[in-house]
Amino acid sequence: MTKETYASSGVQIDKAELFVERLKSNARRQAHAGMWKSAGGYAAVQPLTADLGVAVTTDGVGTKVLVADELKKFDTVGIDLVAMVANDLICVGATPNMFLDYFAVGRLDDSLADDIISGIIEGCDRADMYLAGGETAELPGLYQDGHYDLAGFAVGSVKKADLLSGDEIKAGQKLIAVASSGIHSNGLSLARKVLPKEKWQMLLEPTAIYVKAALSAFAEMPGAIKGLAHITGGGWRNLLRLNEKVGFNLEKPLPLPEVFTLIQNHVEEEEMYKTFNMGMGLGIIAEEKDSAQIIDCFKSFGHNAALVGSVTSEAGLVRIAQKSFVLKNKHS
Repeated sequence: MTKETYASSGVQIDKAELFVERLKSNARRQAHAGMWKSAGGYAAVQPLTADLGVAVTTDGVGTKVLVADELKKFDTVGIDLVAMVANDLICVGATPNMFLDYFAVGRLDDSLADDIISGIIEGCDRADMYLAGGETAELPGLYQDGHYDLAGFAVGSVKKADLLSGDEIKAGQKLIAVASSGIHSNGLSLARKVLPKEKWQMLLEPTAIYVKAALSAFAEMPGAIKGLAHITGGGWRNLLRLNEKVGFNLEKPLPLPEVFTLIQNHVEEEEMYKTFNMGMGLGIIAEEKDSAQIIDCFKSFGHNAALVGSVTSEAGLVRIAQKSFVLKNKHS
């Protein structure tokens, strides 16, 4: 049986990543030199004073909206929308403060809109953010009736002393995995192609929001967390975004959620780890002496977390125990 890939589902992630690199180059201006370096490109950080910066980021939920539309269940994708940006902000050490949404639809349906906004409000509550505003656009020439799209924008604050730049990550440190709640909001084009519709309900499990646990860990153990990777598009290669000089060895990954075992029947295993979170929604890098306390902190907020591997000197490589493949930096 021919196995599916993300590209065969219509998503050319490598091409998109190259576009982002071109965009960064073309948009570069002198003012960018004044921005603070932040790990992984998860958020841009602009200094307000010598000691305090503002962090901003944006994202969407992709074709998860098509799953919601097929199942006529719209009250969870708003949680996903908040999660995608709130989890990104903590990856640079920032405290998420406020959220704005962009909701574009062919024809405004009160019930659909109310459900989506209720999810956004719930997501903001889970992330300790407030919904500061947004934009609702009716675009009948662009979206067919019932079709819509979402984008989220988040603003946070970070002290320079707390900024996660990735520079402190080095070989010998440990990797802690915090469990995902399922597929989250990436790889849905591929998942929809291979999963029968009677299994789509599990695709709507909302993305876990790690904000409260991360902020607690920051406060309890200042400087203990050396890096955070939100595992989104690109799968476990997201770990390599944090510091190009290191690699990772995952000796004992977390258990695989059922949704991935079902998808894996139709997709090559290496492609799975390059596309999905595979049970690790957040990766945390820390010294071994601090790992147990960090794990306990996340567990106290209801997240499963465990020590799964270590940082290596193999720059740009992710090794996974007992796998015949190695994940490489996206352009290596």
